[in-house]
Amino acid sequence: MMALHHSFIKLVEKMETGDWIEIISILINSLLAIWIVRTVQNKLTNKRVLKDHLINEIKDIRVEYQSILNKLYKNELKPQSIPPWFKLMNIKLNDLLNVTNAKYKINQHFMNPYQLGLRDLVTQLPEFEKNYQKNLPIKLSANSQNQILQFQQKNSKLFNNLIIKINDSN
Repeated sequence: MMALHHSFIKLVEKMETGDWIEIISILINSLLAIWIVRTVQNKLTNKRVLKDHLINEIKDIRVEYQSILNKLYKNELKPQSIPPWFKLMNIKLNDLLNVTNAKYKINQHFMNPYQLGLRDLVTQLPEFEKNYQKNLPIKLSANSQNQILQFQQKNSKLFNNLIIKINDSN
């Protein structure tokens, strides 16, 4: 061990100024590389955290829409509770879409077919209008159920497409 220490001291004594400059340069470059990697990694992590948050919000909103439609199919909804629910969902979706537009340039009206189309479809159903005044549970006819199913088949993809757009954004 002592011999190794003695050899190291001799090596250091023989080093010239150029050698010291080269060693210091290597150390500085190494520290700079570590700093750059950490900075870039933190920025990427922060971007991923935001994307994951927004994606979870989208998933939650999709679950809320599915829940209301399930209640509608089960004849558990009264007409007067539906418009306020749609207003609340519009607030949630608009807030989310404002962020995705500002951060990722995703069209703020991306979910309009779901937001406006479903609201219009449900509130214009004959069963909705018939039961609104007395606020009796809505019992959907086979035709109304088919209309809602067709709407879902056509528009459910919007949630996944929005998630994809967020993931693909820089």
